[in-house]
Amino acid sequence: MSRTILYKLTLVGLKSNLLAFLVMTTTYAATDWKPVESPLNTVWGESIDPENVHQEYPRPQLRRDEWRNLNGLWDYAIIGEEGLWTKGRLQNAIDDPFLKGDPMPPADWDGKILVPFSPETGLSGVGKTLRPGQILWYRRTIKKPADWSGKGVQLNFEAVDWHAIVFIDGVRVGEHKGGYAPFSIDISDALEEGEEQELTVAVWDPCNMGDQSIGKQALVENRIGFRYTPNSGIYQTVWMEPVSATRIKRLKVSSDLSENALLVEPIVVGDDSSSVKVTVSTENQELVTATGKAGELLKVVLEDPHLWSPNAPFLYDVEVSLFSGHDAVDTVRSYAGIREIARGPDARGNERILLNGKPIFQYGPLDQGYWPDSALTPPSDAAMLYDVEYLKEIGCNMVRVHIKTHPRRWYYHCDRLGLLVWQDFVCMRKFEPNITDAAAAQWKQEQREMMDALYSNPSVVMWIVFNEAWSQFDTPENVKWVSEYDPTRLVSNASGWTDFGVGDIHDMHDYRFSPTVMVGKGLNGRAALIGELGGHNVYLDGHLWPSAKPKEIKDEPVNDNRRETYRDGAHWLERYTPFIQQLSLLQRYGCNGAVYTQISDIEHECNGWLTYDRKVKKIPSDLLRKLHDRLYRSFEEDTIFDKAHSEIRYATGEAPVGWLAADFDDSGWKRFRTGTDLAANESLLGEDDGQRTLIRARFDMPEQTSKEIGLRLVGHGEITIYLNGKLIKKLSNQVFGGYEEPQVVPATAFALHEEAKMALEDEKNILAIEINPVAPKRGYSEPDQSVLRKYTLLDVELVTFN
Repeated sequence: MSRTILYKLTLVGLKSNLLAFLVMTTTYAATDWKPVESPLNTVWGESIDPENVHQEYPRPQLRRDEWRNLNGLWDYAIIGEEGLWTKGRLQNAIDDPFLKGDPMPPADWDGKILVPFSPETGLSGVGKTLRPGQILWYRRTIKKPADWSGKGVQLNFEAVDWHAIVFIDGVRVGEHKGGYAPFSIDISDALEEGEEQELTVAVWDPCNMGDQSIGKQALVENRIGFRYTPNSGIYQTVWMEPVSATRIKRLKVSSDLSENALLVEPIVVGDDSSSVKVTVSTENQELVTATGKAGELLKVVLEDPHLWSPNAPFLYDVEVSLFSGHDAVDTVRSYAGIREIARGPDARGNERILLNGKPIFQYGPLDQGYWPDSALTPPSDAAMLYDVEYLKEIGCNMVRVHIKTHPRRWYYHCDRLGLLVWQDFVCMRKFEPNITDAAAAQWKQEQREMMDALYSNPSVVMWIVFNEAWSQFDTPENVKWVSEYDPTRLVSNASGWTDFGVGDIHDMHDYRFSPTVMVGKGLNGRAALIGELGGHNVYLDGHLWPSAKPKEIKDEPVNDNRRETYRDGAHWLERYTPFIQQLSLLQRYGCNGAVYTQISDIEHECNGWLTYDRKVKKIPSDLLRKLHDRLYRSFEEDTIFDKAHSEIRYATGEAPVGWLAADFDDSGWKRFRTGTDLAANESLLGEDDGQRTLIRARFDMPEQTSKEIGLRLVGHGEITIYLNGKLIKKLSNQVFGGYEEPQVVPATAFALHEEAKMALEDEKNILAIEINPVAPKRGYSEPDQSVLRKYTLLDVELVTFN
């Protein structure tokens, strides 16, 4: 980011903080509030100041000079039945209590709540769970500053979960449904000049008993699997700003590399005959201007522009002024990055993700955005920044935001520091079988608002419409809608095992130590990647949530287990090294990226690089960066043998006695066919569907090699691998998907572990592979035994690499 943007943001923040302090209508003593004791605390939560919480300007891409931060201590009350929820699931379009009319405010208030933290969190000072039969109320006073006289006022909420109704002096001024996107209410007509007035907000949030976008929140009585503390009410910044009747509501900023242009579309409220001027500059040097009518798409051509990328996240300053005649009625400042995300084939026919026309391998974590003392709200802007800087520090170039959204300032940090973002849509209840038309329409509205809020962030390069089968519905139609609504980004139809063959991405989730990526004609020209993998556990005393139950150590180089568990960070590093080597080897088969689960521990999950409180880095950052850097560079490899090797033979049926031995006579076995087209899924062994397959490969080791050795395989089945008679690996290559007849094949790779290397001979060696066929699975369902696996093995390759 240019120094200009940083300087302006700092000045705006300081000015706002000072003015907000001067016009505070109520001052709270320290005794009015204290945090609820939490099992774990972050350093930012431990130093929280209720009079100075989240004071930074919350909307970095549409900035006005004047604003008032309304975070701080508010009155609160929770009205309704306490206790566990026993009344079953709800349909929001029928069961929302606000449908009966506006709720009555409480006669008595329960105490103080620290906004913007939800009542379920320690930092709120409340520590109570909102139940589906309850209503949460907020109250504070506001006053229109004298220097805003004659101007309208807009009240902004960065996020409220879920249905909020807003009142000024008891009069309804607006409402909003949706827990993960910002919204604004024009309160101009409700405010009196110079008068102190009462602002109240009523919130209903059915949590995971409702059919709204919920993500991973769950009431404790329904919290099974990967679910966490719920998050109700106001949980991001609340603020207000002066506005004119004709104003810029939103900016849509993108870029066109073919014309070296920024594309700026101001969305205007009010007089649609007004005109617009766009000025692009850098380092306080004006570069170019463009003018047009309100609502038009303006093309701003730059000479020899700097492109935005993770390695060079260059941002231009953008100022947009709105004119009524010759008078400027509104001016906003923003920023923009010029970049293009696309896909295209490489020389081997693999579809690649392209950033600015060049292939880019992407690696980073699953980011669920949870904090032990504040749930889905970061305890401070510095805490948010810590996570982003940490990912850059360890060599990640990407992060997947998992079925939630962050505050807009988090995306701003990704923009200026250079971190690609894959953004999940927020799902409804997991495995919801009965999605009503009303619930589907509400879901779509919430996702549209999210896309609008993040449209101009250059770091956001992919929308992920569904996570696995979590409330997945009308997938082809929804993917088409998203692709047409925002053609500037890639679209993944589903991250996980319910692929419908549409969109730009084929995404596999695989938590085995040696994961797979898919090849084959079922990709339909899409780019393949691994949307979740890893999940390796390290439990550190003193940094565990009460529900975290340490598992037994599981570290087996031969058996390909899911989610291994290690003694400590040093033990994990020993296994993480070959884990990363595998991803390097898989790139040859078209793997475009991978998402490690996850950046930090979360409650009962202890598979993060960081502990939940962010106080311990389980593996030193410099060591992680060294490993991750190898994923982005070409590395030398030499083929020991591949499928064209004349000494590879196969047979089907029962394994004969002694077939692993070097002197076994396999002259009667068939030759491994060469020239197989992986993209077309041409079967090597199609005539032997449903039978066990045995493969033997004779090879000589290169003399005095000090390189690592890797084995790559493409094919289905329960695979057992022997080297000179010694068992070295057991794999289960399986397809999970939504096809009637899956047309993709798993490709996997692994680096030979030390015991396997010890089995090598200086000269003649025998690699033997036994493959038992498997039937495809549909998501989590049982294998369909009526469908035989046609593609037992398509490719095998042994290589040395640096």
